[in-house]
Amino acid sequence: MFRYAAELVPYHDHSFEDSIRDLADIGFKEVNLWSSAAPLAHHVNPGDDPGKILGVLDKYGVKPCGLTVYGKTQEEILERVEFAADLGIDTLIFDCEANYPDFVSTFLPPIVEAGARRGVRIAVENHLTVPFAADFESGANEDQRWDEGVDTLAQMKRLIRDIDDPYLGVCIAPPHLWVMQDTISDAITFLAERKRLFYYYIWDIDRAYLHGTDGLNFGPADQQLPRPDGTLDHSVMLGALERVGYEGVASLKCHGTQGWSFEKIGEHLRASDAYVRDCMKKSHAL
Repeated sequence: MFRYAAELVPYHDHSFEDSIRDLADIGFKEVNLWSSAAPLAHHVNPGDDPGKILGVLDKYGVKPCGLTVYGKTQEEILERVEFAADLGIDTLIFDCEANYPDFVSTFLPPIVEAGARRGVRIAVENHLTVPFAADFESGANEDQRWDEGVDTLAQMKRLIRDIDDPYLGVCIAPPHLWVMQDTISDAITFLAERKRLFYYYIWDIDRAYLHGTDGLNFGPADQQLPRPDGTLDHSVMLGALERVGYEGVASLKCHGTQGWSFEKIGEHLRASDAYVRDCMKKSHAL
């Protein structure tokens, strides 16, 4: 059975300890930490005292299950490989940070090698090839998409063929696959068969999303959180994770919480968490 966790990213405007305390209160025992570029969450960063970070987590009975590092240079990601290892984290997550030929030839190999040395797996998210920008949630840069990246199942297959290393795998992001009109369950099965499914986001997308226009704007946060009237039936995907014997992390995620109060974030996460837990019960019967 997979391990159900939460992302720290919805709390990016709020303190680390308050956020961890609230997630623990919801019932989460594992949390994915973020050390990404603004406006994404960056509660923890190289140079911070790992002992203090782990102390806060221990205080609330929470373990770190990953470290997400979007919008960073190769050197900054290499620093975060070391940082993850110091925190006892075994999985580092980021997207394709360059055009694919450059990504697999020069950007990614040193990071995978560093991860292997420190026991940190590298999970590349299937991510639309829209360059990261501070205003990504407004749908900017759709006209600047790269020709090649890692945003379809075919490109995931190519990635793990081109760099066949046990320390390189994929973090599945369902909304990105939905935009590319790929079947999420197929991606789960293919990667799990090859031991390259390293992480999974439990994440939805607004039904009002406009293909070719909205880019990385997946809608307001309440439309990204899994819910009974959402775009995706998460019991199907969670059932697929169970059927393939996935024992890694499946983590509740959304963007779009800028300007939200601490209480509003907690209210929406609690509602989504209740739906996901119901899906998990249903998935046992699938």
